[in-house]
Amino acid sequence: MGELITLATINNSIQAHLLKSRLESEGIPCFLTDENINTLLPAGPFGGIKVQVHLSDSLRAFDILYDLQEGLERMEV
Repeated sequence: MGELITLATINNSIQAHLLKSRLESEGIPCFLTDENINTLLPAGPFGGIKVQVHLSDSLRAFDILYDLQEGLERMEV
């Protein structure tokens, strides 16, 4: 279908799935790589769970990621 790029690398499986759900709700197919090994060995040398999208969807995906991060910063007290 196309080249995949890594949108984000996340150390927490729940957060990775939340981002995946948000992207998919916007119609952007999303793939998680290295999830199993990072769940089993969270402090391991594997670099976290990679959230990947197709290159053609990357601009929209980065906008969604930015909006999510901005929203989280506003919620922190």
